[in-house]
Amino acid sequence: MHEKFGRRHRILLTSLVLTAGFVDWSTSPAAAPTDSPPPETIVEARRIVARMAANPRGPYQRIRWFCNDGVVLPPQALACREHGGGHQHAQYSEERETLAALGFRVGTIFTALSWDEFFDADARQQRMRELSLERYLTDIDDGWVLRRAVDYRGRTQAQDEEYAGRSLLLQLLADPAWLTDHFLLARETVRVVPHGADGEATRDVRRAVQSLAEAHPSAEPLRNEIHNTPTVRSAAKVRRWADGQADESAAAAATAIAEALDALFSPQQRQARIEALLTRLRSGPRGREALTALDLGADAPVVTGTLLARVRDVISTTASTQVRLTLFDLLAEIESELLAAERARTRPANRAAAAERAMDLIRAAYGVGLVSPGELAAAAVAMPDPGAETWSFAHYREFVRLLQRVPQWGVGAVRHAFAEPLARYTALDPRAARFVDDTLRSSALFPLAGLIQTLAADLQQLSGVAVDLFGRAGSSVIGLNAGYASGPLRILGPGDDVASLGRDEIVVLPETAAELPPVAGILTLGEGSPLSHVQLLARNFGIPNVAIAENNVPLLTQFAGEQVLLAVGSDGSVALLEASRAAPLVGELLAQPDPRHATTRLRVPPPDLSVTRLLPIAELRRELSGRVVGPKAANLGELNRLFPGRVAPAIAIPFGLFARYTARGDGNIRSELELAYRDFRAGAIDEAELNSRLAAVRARIAQLEFQQADALRSLMRAQFGSDDVGVFVRSDTNVEDLPEFTGAGLSETVPNVVGLEAQVRAIPRVWASVLSPRAIAWRSNLLDNPADVYASVLLMLSVPSTKSGVLVTANLIAPGSPGLTVSTAWGVGGAVAGEAAATLVLTPDGSSQLVSEAKTPYQRQLAERGGIAWIPAPDGPVLAPDEQQQLRTLALEVAEKYAPALDADGQPRPWDIEFGFVDGRLTLFQIRPLVERGPARANQLVRRLLPDKPSEPRTVVATEAWPQ
Repeated sequence: MHEKFGRRHRILLTSLVLTAGFVDWSTSPAAAPTDSPPPETIVEARRIVARMAANPRGPYQRIRWFCNDGVVLPPQALACREHGGGHQHAQYSEERETLAALGFRVGTIFTALSWDEFFDADARQQRMRELSLERYLTDIDDGWVLRRAVDYRGRTQAQDEEYAGRSLLLQLLADPAWLTDHFLLARETVRVVPHGADGEATRDVRRAVQSLAEAHPSAEPLRNEIHNTPTVRSAAKVRRWADGQADESAAAAATAIAEALDALFSPQQRQARIEALLTRLRSGPRGREALTALDLGADAPVVTGTLLARVRDVISTTASTQVRLTLFDLLAEIESELLAAERARTRPANRAAAAERAMDLIRAAYGVGLVSPGELAAAAVAMPDPGAETWSFAHYREFVRLLQRVPQWGVGAVRHAFAEPLARYTALDPRAARFVDDTLRSSALFPLAGLIQTLAADLQQLSGVAVDLFGRAGSSVIGLNAGYASGPLRILGPGDDVASLGRDEIVVLPETAAELPPVAGILTLGEGSPLSHVQLLARNFGIPNVAIAENNVPLLTQFAGEQVLLAVGSDGSVALLEASRAAPLVGELLAQPDPRHATTRLRVPPPDLSVTRLLPIAELRRELSGRVVGPKAANLGELNRLFPGRVAPAIAIPFGLFARYTARGDGNIRSELELAYRDFRAGAIDEAELNSRLAAVRARIAQLEFQQADALRSLMRAQFGSDDVGVFVRSDTNVEDLPEFTGAGLSETVPNVVGLEAQVRAIPRVWASVLSPRAIAWRSNLLDNPADVYASVLLMLSVPSTKSGVLVTANLIAPGSPGLTVSTAWGVGGAVAGEAAATLVLTPDGSSQLVSEAKTPYQRQLAERGGIAWIPAPDGPVLAPDEQQQLRTLALEVAEKYAPALDADGQPRPWDIEFGFVDGRLTLFQIRPLVERGPARANQLVRRLLPDKPSEPRTVVATEAWPQ
């Protein structure tokens, strides 16, 4: 449908969308699948994990034989001989089963893992997805729940685990359609599931360490690690054990094992493993077909990102499941070889060489699933001609700006693939949040980040768009909204409550927050969007807003808690530095009155409260906005008049009814509200007491009984055809969508309320939301008469949108260039705060430029009896070409039919239009001017803090050596 939904603990950090109202999910049948578990679940799970880590048997109870006929027997020779055979391994403890029921299935034994549990088709393969998080915590925490159980001998049998793991993987890779849609997940699953891909050298090391442990029991922990998951760090552990041995023969045997481990991870062994996999492929006709498709000759392959991309494409097209698994193993080895080669490389000689290498690394990221086919195609289109002597500066700038988005594409891919376990495991152990960064640092995106920094610095020098983070040039830093602020730097950790943020703080957010309270400045990890809820509020108040990459966080952490100055110019330049260092440069500017303060204080005229009847959409007009009804209702009526047949039916409840209900009876609510604000202005009460009194007023409003149910029923039958339909109960006040203030997302919307009784209860609840603490906090920055806020309500028929989003009739990605900006996601209420929406720029030549893809795993659909249900979202592009064309046509029609809203300089404001598609048919939900606060002071500060801006060149020489 058409509304916006807010939730606090979203794991998907990228916001690319507009939110027009906060939604209370109590009307929904279930929490979102990517929500964090309840606090009580986390408390209990942490207790169990702590006990497991201290238990010599970890998550296991005892060793047992598990026979093929289902019988479980004690560990004795040939125990399952009379039961069809079986396997011996550890049995999960009761605590482990309790932890599994809480959502954390740890200590996985693959021999005991059935296909149905592993794939779990009804739950988006969540069991499979959590294997990578379990492995990650085990690797970084000395075994984690296996810390003491690492020497619990017999808990697994290596050969049984490899056989079981291989069987699971072969079944997983048998479905080419699933594999194409979930390539990154498949790649990571092959990496963590044992399947005997290690070769003879690994088996020799395992046998050697097994012999050592049999002779010297203190080496048992080494045996367990090397039998299960030997890593590049295992050799150091073996050497430490050898150093502590008095027995020279034991020390010598351990040293030999350490040397074998060194060789196992050496360049020569990497090449040997690649050759062994190629030999395996050459041994069968399907494998030889795959090698032909890879265009590999008899010699060792030249390792490039292009080769990795070809391996991915061949995996998707080969008919043999066995060959697919071998190719996945080959993919991992080629990636390791490529990263080793990148570590040895020097700086590229010139722009052309840097661009070619960057493009090759993007192909490598595509090859392992971190970049999608659409993203790869967008990068290829943006890539300047590597054979040309010169490039146009505009083309070079477009390419570098696209490169700056690529790391966040990878972040989105990892978060999409592991959304549910990331939410759960990060709540359990905050270190799990580093899984995303660890995955990217172990990929081609890590060396690409260095190239991006080099190219971005060159572009900044050429264009004068500069980034200064505490005296250093930041990498992948994108200024989203011009503004400036000074205050303490606050870095919000995963799971920290945004409600704790202060008005004066410059905050680094780990993900976009749907309900951000007023702050001084915003730095968001990840690609931000000009259509996000946070961004609209930032634009409205001139709050500096910056998107930063994860690699900048260590530098920012050094200055956490210090007083800093953040300034963002309208050209995207960013300066963040200590306030003490900034003061000599810009002190006199900061001492001058802030021009924003002179223009943002508003005195809202009181509305016309004489209209107290319910209004059908046909009676709603633009001129009623802020007088009789709020702008949502008035603008919707205008849309309905200008675009008949393309607007959802609706009914408005005017301000007059809100005033009548809040002014009647004993203990007049309106009087209480006015008195609270009067006492606060007079200094009789402080802000805490004001909030307390307003909370009491809010509670009384929410308990009001709406008494026009019969009139509403009658009008719904006339407008909607029935009173047994779903409606979105939307807030609509007289202090939003003003020329100076948008107020997006500050009040509540209740989604898809079905049944008259529930709808009548929702109306006072939405009235009360205009006095929510967050709404009050934001409006206090603006209003001189906050007691004169009045609420109307818009009841809109629920529309089962298959995709929905926001169109802005301007290019917000490259301001000043022509184009339309569109953010869209799948389902009802798509493109909402905290979700990764697809953002495109629709250009005048009929093409589109990809900014980001919709990488959110779930979409909302209307639940039959009210509220919202969650279903998996499709992959791939959201908007079809015909739908893009419908939006282009819509923008032209709006320009033709609407008189423009002008800004303070007399220039037309862009239009911000909410829309949905129902099976390809466009439906309109809202239109309003896009409000932005002038950046004049911010630009002055940036000019002082950063080098003088040179004239932009028309061309750049691609092949000349880098300027020193």
